[in-house]
Amino acid sequence: MIKYIIFIYILIFISSCSGNNAPIPNPITGEKKVPGMFSKDSKKGISLSDILDPKSSAGEGINVNGYLWRASLDVLSIAPLISTDALGGTIITDWYTNENIINKRIKITAYIKTSELRSDGIKINVHVQKFKNNFWSETHLDEELANQIEDNILNEARNLRIKSMK
Repeated sequence: MIKYIIFIYILIFISSCSGNNAPIPNPITGEKKVPGMFSKDSKKGISLSDILDPKSSAGEGINVNGYLWRASLDVLSIAPLISTDALGGTIITDWYTNENIINKRIKITAYIKTSELRSDGIKINVHVQKFKNNFWSETHLDEELANQIEDNILNEARNLRIKSMK
C-alpha cells in the first residue's frame, strides 16, 4: 500500500514539471528567450557538438583545440581513463602496466593549453613507478616518454586536420 502511495506522489511530482519551452518575453526589453536545460537562454552556453566539431568551435570561447583533444583521446586510449575535462583540456589516465615491461607502471596526464593547433599547445606528464620488494616505488617523471607521447599526439592531430580538409 505504501508503495502505491509513493508511486502516486512521484507521478504527481513528475507531471507537475513544466514541459513548456515557449519563449519568455523580458518585461523591460521585450526580448524573447527560449529557456535552456540549465540556463535562462538556450542560445548561450556550450554543447557537446561544439566540443567534438573543431570547425564550429573556432574562436567561440572554447579553450581546447578539437583536433588535439581527439588525438589525445586516441593516443591515450591504451590506458583506462580516470578523468576527462573537455572544457579545461585535461585527460588523466589510471595506472597502466604494459605486459611486455615487467615491474613498471605509468600514469599519464595531458594538458591541452590552447584552442589552436600548435606544437606547444599540449603538455604531457608521465609518472612512473617501479615494483620493488612487493611495493610500488615513489613516483618520478619520465620526460623522454612524455616527449614521445606529445609527438604522437601532435602527429595524430595533424592527420585529423588533413583528413577533415579533404
